[in-house]
Amino acid sequence: MENIIQPVSGGFKEKITGFLERKQVIYQFLRFACIGFLNTALNFLVLNTVSKALGIEKGLALGGVAAIAFSLAVVQSYLWNKTWTFGSETGVSLWKNVVRLICVGLLGILTVIIVLAGSRMSAPATFYFWVLVAYLILEGVFWRLFGFHLSDWHHEGHSFVIFFVVTLVGLLINSSLVSLISTHLTLTNTDLDKNIAAVLSTGVSMFWNFTGYKVIVFRK
Repeated sequence: MENIIQPVSGGFKEKITGFLERKQVIYQFLRFACIGFLNTALNFLVLNTVSKALGIEKGLALGGVAAIAFSLAVVQSYLWNKTWTFGSETGVSLWKNVVRLICVGLLGILTVIIVLAGSRMSAPATFYFWVLVAYLILEGVFWRLFGFHLSDWHHEGHSFVIFFVVTLVGLLINSSLVSLISTHLTLTNTDLDKNIAAVLSTGVSMFWNFTGYKVIVFRK
């Protein structure tokens, strides 16, 4: 992977920069984690919008909705990870990258918090729909501000096939755990329980996905 961080003056800054230059996997994981929050947010928004609209609360039916939500998050994950996490980004300073991490991470985290708050109050499907619209608009703004363009890609059909296989395993892990946990979890109300199930399932699949993407899909 190309050197993506430009050294800056100052002892403390140089130490951080040097550390991240030597430990690219840590910087990659930070970006992957921030994108993970974005993916989790999209996953939750679709899960809640569709399940509330159709009156689905638990079991296999909820697992099916989770599969749809997770699949859309996978497409988003491919776009961001190929372009940013495992891409060849040059000429971007450390501090500009920190701002990017904060922006992407906060969008995902705040959206998840809003969804969980809505589920706590048993919000209707329209609530999640409009949050989804706002989320997609902000995500698009960040994408453009970061200067990302799909036309800059070197399209490789086989990499997407491998990506699909790796994420399919993650999908099976995620949807299976959502179905299992939501069926047996009765801590609070139904809306919050299903989101807790989604959090636990997403956490497990996240580590699988990062390892698969780095070692298999986007290896240099």
